Amino acid sequence: MALEHLPANAPLDAMTAVLERDGAVVVDDLLAPALRDTLNRELDEVVRATAPGVRHPTLPAMVDFFGRDTIRLDGLPAKAASFAEVMLLPRLLDLADHFLLGNCLDYQLNTAQLIEIGPGESPQRLHRDEDAWAYMPRPGPELQIEVMFALGDFTAENGATCVVPGSHRWPRERQPQPGEILPAEMRAGSALVYLGSTLHGGGANTSRNARRRGMFVGYVVGWLRQEENLFLSVPLEVARGLPERARELLGYKAHRALGVVDVGSPMAMFDSK
Repeated sequence: MALEHLPANAPLDAMTAVLERDGAVVVDDLLAPALRDTLNRELDEVVRATAPGVRHPTLPAMVDFFGRDTIRLDGLPAKAASFAEVMLLPRLLDLADHFLLGNCLDYQLNTAQLIEIGPGESPQRLHRDEDAWAYMPRPGPELQIEVMFALGDFTAENGATCVVPGSHRWPRERQPQPGEILPAEMRAGSALVYLGSTLHGGGANTSRNARRRGMFVGYVVGWLRQEENLFLSVPLEVARGLPERARELLGYKAHRALGVVDVGSPMAMFDSK
């Protein structure tokens, strides 16, 4: 048994069908090689300057959950100029449209992170990303769609993300058997796309010296608070230089009466110099 792989040029209907059936799919070569290489160059310097582990955990349990030998960086729109191209990839937005627009007026960027798992890291606890807000009844409306890009090859040995296909349809109490947990092995430039209701977790890195570099991009319905505080991790002066749709996805677009400034649209902030 293995996760299904589809080429980047597969029809949208084919991708949504696998996601609806399995809750996850690997899209091969979704990032063009030039964009992948540019992202790695832009992120190399900041990665070198960052120590593994959580610097300011919100809860003690987050230390192990996020990894003691894992480097995590958020606010990627402010750390890599090419990230704006990633968050606006047409195929990602098509998938977010399909799974989220039935449950909101618009969605927003939820996470923009680099996750580099170092040698010796233990496996992350299997979880559903949507549980950041509440334990949703299953089945229920989809709140998120997530993408883990491989900026280097993902292997079972170096900590490839582990996924439980079909778990987005399971009742809460069901636990996966070992044979139901599959590593998302994929070559650099490919992406694991999964739903916020799908069980998954970072794999153990049992290699001696290989680091597994991934880039985590997620979208969430517009009426939920984003996991990442993008208003602080992406300074306003950086947001001013981004395309309008990127600003909306960062959270500057109000959702009806949620997120207003002066009882109006925060997007008006970009009209003034």
